[in-house]
Amino acid sequence: MNTFYLQPKILQWVLSITFLIIGFLPAIYLIEKGHFQPFYYTLFFFYIPISQFVNTPFFRLIGVYKYYSPMLIGYMANQKQIDLHSGGSFDYLFVMRSYKAGNEMRNRLLLYHLEGLLNLVELIEQKNIPETVNIIGTSYFFKDQTMRKIGFELEQPTLFYRINLFLNCIDLIWMYSLSRGTLSMPKIWKAKKVSISGTNLLKSKTQLETIYFTLKSRTKSF
Repeated sequence: MNTFYLQPKILQWVLSITFLIIGFLPAIYLIEKGHFQPFYYTLFFFYIPISQFVNTPFFRLIGVYKYYSPMLIGYMANQKQIDLHSGGSFDYLFVMRSYKAGNEMRNRLLLYHLEGLLNLVELIEQKNIPETVNIIGTSYFFKDQTMRKIGFELEQPTLFYRINLFLNCIDLIWMYSLSRGTLSMPKIWKAKKVSISGTNLLKSKTQLETIYFTLKSRTKSF
C-alpha cells in the first residue's frame, strides 16, 4: 500500500494541493521564458517527470487515477474502458523503496501488476464493473508470450501511445533500470498495445492465479 494514502484525508488534500501548486511554478517559469526565447519550451520534456510526480496524489484523490494495486493504475477508468498504467515515480517513492534494485524489485512489480489484474477480475465478478468493459494498456514490461497466455490481444500502438511513451521516457528509463539492477533502456519502440474484454479477463483468472502464485513462491521476499 502507498503509505501516503494512509494519512488522514484532510492531510492528503493539503499536501496534494501544495504539491500541485509547487509543480506549477516551473511550468509558469518556462512559459514566461519561452515567450521570448522559444528554446525554453523544449525544457518541458524535462519538466514532465516533475509534473507526473506532483500531480499523482491529486489525480488519485479526484478519481483521475484509480488504483487496482499499489503499482497498477486505471487512467480515467469508467464502465466502458479502463486504460491501465504502471505506477509512476510517486508510487515508486512510497511503495518500491523498500525493495532492492534488480530481481527483487522486478518480481515485486510483476506481482503488483498481477494483483491488480486479479482485483479487476474480482470487481467484474462482483458486478462492480461490467463484463463488457474494454481493458487496454501498453506492454513493454511483460513478454508478448505472457500477455497472450493470459488472454490479451496485441496490436501496434497508435501514434498517441507512441508519443506518450516518448514524452515519459525519462521516467521509464530510470524505473526500468531499477527493476533491472543496472542502467537499461526499455524497448519502448517495440511496445505493443494490449487489450482484453472483461469477459475474457474472467476466463483468464486461472492462468493469472497460476502465474501469480508461481512467481510469489519463487520470490524469497514474500
